[in-house]
Amino acid sequence: MLKKTFLAGLAVFGLAFTDSYAGLSDDDYIEAAWMTTRFYGAQRSGQGPNWILDGTNNPTSFTNEKYNGKDVSGGWFDCGDHVMYGQSQGYSSYVLALAFAEFTTGFYDLYTGDYTDYKASKDYTRKGGKPNDVRDLLEELRYEADFWIKAAIDENNFVTVKGNGNQDHNKWVTAGAMTKLGTGDGGEPREITGNANDAYTPGMAAAMLAVMARIDPDESAREKYLKAAKTAFAYAKKHKGVTNSQGFYESSWWNGIWADGPFLAATELYRTTKDESYKSEAKNFYDMIDFDKNSYSRFSYSDASPLSNIMGEYTFDFHPPADFSGAVGYLDRMYLEQTDSKGIYNKETGGPGKFSTRTPSGGAFLYALYSKFAKDDSYDEAIEKNIAYLLGDNSNKKSYVVGFDRNGAKAPSRPHHRGYYGNEDPGRDVNGAGNPPEKNKLLGGMIAGDFTSGSHNGSTANWQVNEVCVDLNAPLVGALGYILSKRAPVKKVGSDIEVPEEKPDSSGKESIIGGRMLNSIAFNVIRNSSSFTISSANSAPFKVQIFSLSGKLEQEFTSKGTSLNVSLRNKGMQIIKVMSKNATKTFKVNNY
Repeated sequence: MLKKTFLAGLAVFGLAFTDSYAGLSDDDYIEAAWMTTRFYGAQRSGQGPNWILDGTNNPTSFTNEKYNGKDVSGGWFDCGDHVMYGQSQGYSSYVLALAFAEFTTGFYDLYTGDYTDYKASKDYTRKGGKPNDVRDLLEELRYEADFWIKAAIDENNFVTVKGNGNQDHNKWVTAGAMTKLGTGDGGEPREITGNANDAYTPGMAAAMLAVMARIDPDESAREKYLKAAKTAFAYAKKHKGVTNSQGFYESSWWNGIWADGPFLAATELYRTTKDESYKSEAKNFYDMIDFDKNSYSRFSYSDASPLSNIMGEYTFDFHPPADFSGAVGYLDRMYLEQTDSKGIYNKETGGPGKFSTRTPSGGAFLYALYSKFAKDDSYDEAIEKNIAYLLGDNSNKKSYVVGFDRNGAKAPSRPHHRGYYGNEDPGRDVNGAGNPPEKNKLLGGMIAGDFTSGSHNGSTANWQVNEVCVDLNAPLVGALGYILSKRAPVKKVGSDIEVPEEKPDSSGKESIIGGRMLNSIAFNVIRNSSSFTISSANSAPFKVQIFSLSGKLEQEFTSKGTSLNVSLRNKGMQIIKVMSKNATKTFKVNNY
């Protein structure tokens, strides 16, 4: 009875140890991963190719962009517009590169990166693609990495923004058509920001490039990525803050916390080069991050602190002051305590304009990353539940991904995305967008969403609900890669290289994973090697039970006062349950 009751309680928080969640099939997840990955090909600026522009009169866009005489064309458009905002693009590219590095076998080779397979077959569904021995996400990442190489001009010049949001938003046309309209309507020549007081954006770009420098099969490309990563990091070290972009990306949204960018850059440069100097630089930037300030937020381009928390712990064994149960406890505080009765991370989000879909996808990605590093699969069911929810496995059968309508799900059909509609007539505005070409209906972008409504909003102009963005898709693609790496992995494609598995820095490593200190309303927990001290915050007596992952009760203690010292008898991952008359708290530790 005890085991059944205990595990049922954990199920509410996504911690039940049951068989894999079976809401969607493997093929459903493969379909979703395919289209959400290919979405980035619809965001390509420059020579491309950009598959969403196939069949239009202007299949390329913004090919003549220069900064101080240097070519800086390329990269990804931000959302449904044609501005390149590095503030979100750097975050997105790093999340995707990190996901590829950690969940490689979950990313498939289903199409050719120049999309000639779709053009030849005249079929833009998954069936029309042709594998080419390169995993699809790697090809999308290469296009972006090539831009970041151009953007990292030198330690005094780094391109963070291309375009002007106000000018860009004047016309509702494709990127190719807008290019020819002139500066006032978003066309060439465009404003380019190359010397902003910004450490965050070049930091994120450097982190992405450093990852690419160890995962790309092309040795010459790896050398170029590493050189550019070092240049971008050098720029980041000489600056502070985030680029401010005319109300579209306000630097104040980062809440003064910009050091995540250079910290993650130093971290990935260390992981790639093993140069100890990067560890020292990582520590300097890590100590600048106010983790507690951002601990009630959610993962997004303007709050990368939870990702820094995970990478700090599992790369260097860094912990914030007054660490709340380590990285996983930090995540629990952000997500599990905001979980609805069905285990979905949506309790703290609202309606239109809140970009609600960020929360389930961000939580799923972060828990996936933690799970991989900690070798802890107890969150797998929660990860799948939250991704399945976004793919239509919910009471309203709403899929939040444009084109994904498996299992009777209702997919969004009016995304706020200029390329989707293929309109090249500058005289037509957003409300006269018309219907998209058939191939574009499989856009694969996840909309901002509205969890308060049972149906999709049919207004293309309503960006507050129907916007699709590179940053929205990134954690979703990452989480899908994790799910498929567990459920249906592709162990090897022709171009793969062997990347040796990293061993975390173990200098000074404590025995219990889970954090140095846990604070809650009822209990305080401090760990010391293989023991921990629990005290009651309100002086109430309490009981401590220690369970194995199978739910077996292994140890039990009762406090004789307000404090109790507990030593772990067994090795491995264990569940600790602390109970008083009015409160119960559970947490996990790994006793090596």
